[in-house]
Amino acid sequence: MSKKKKEPQYYTSALNTKLINYKVYVMNGREKLIYFLITFIAGGLLGLIFYGGLFMEDGEATTATHISNVVVFCLIGLIVSKIFIPVFAERLRKKRIAQLKLQFRDFLVALSNSISGGMNVSSAFNNAYKDLSIQYSNDALIVKEIGEIINGMQNNITIDAMLADLGKRSDDPDIENFATVFKLCFKSGGNLKEVIRRTSDIITTKIAISEEIQTKLTSNKMQLSIMEVIPVVIILMMRFMSSDFAKSFSTPVGVIAMTIAIGIFIISYKLGQKIMDIKG
Repeated sequence: MSKKKKEPQYYTSALNTKLINYKVYVMNGREKLIYFLITFIAGGLLGLIFYGGLFMEDGEATTATHISNVVVFCLIGLIVSKIFIPVFAERLRKKRIAQLKLQFRDFLVALSNSISGGMNVSSAFNNAYKDLSIQYSNDALIVKEIGEIINGMQNNITIDAMLADLGKRSDDPDIENFATVFKLCFKSGGNLKEVIRRTSDIITTKIAISEEIQTKLTSNKMQLSIMEVIPVVIILMMRFMSSDFAKSFSTPVGVIAMTIAIGIFIISYKLGQKIMDIKG
């Protein structure tokens, strides 16, 4: 069985420029540090809640108890970091694609207005770029992408080729489909104005529907978050309200039962997140 090829963080354009590959998200040093500390500390604390207090004698902590607490904190913290940092990276990746899609819609609106005003395609792209530069900062995803397309035009690289490259990298079917249809219309002399207008309408409708669904799911997501916290709260209450319960958690049977419970909790968490994940 062949190993799946790892996606690069950047692709090199025909102009030898590094362009974002939206199919992957690689955290920078600051993001890695922040998310590592969050997941490591949260995981360590959860580890102490579920596995803390081992090797106690007559209700008193021993040297072995303190050592085991440190080991549990570090080990569970590292495991949680290993599991959840990719989860956060995937969320950031999806957020970046959603941001690109929203900005791409604004680009289509500006492009449609320019073409409706009688401009040719090349001039319309330049005018849309100027509008986007005013609307967004120079660091905005769409400003960089359209700037690259304009640089490509100035270096005799066709617009449809540059758009096709953006569509391929975007990991968004609407942007990719627009690049394909644009190429066909551009080469065959089709109605570009209508294509741009319809694509803009489709993307706008999809964004509106997605936002409406997310709004309706807000209460369900809140309930899911509460349900995910409840097992931890229950274990904390049992530990502090009854010394007998706390002592039973430290027995071999208690550790095994706790591990099984955590396994069920993780499966439930993943199922809940999968159910709430709405495809754009």
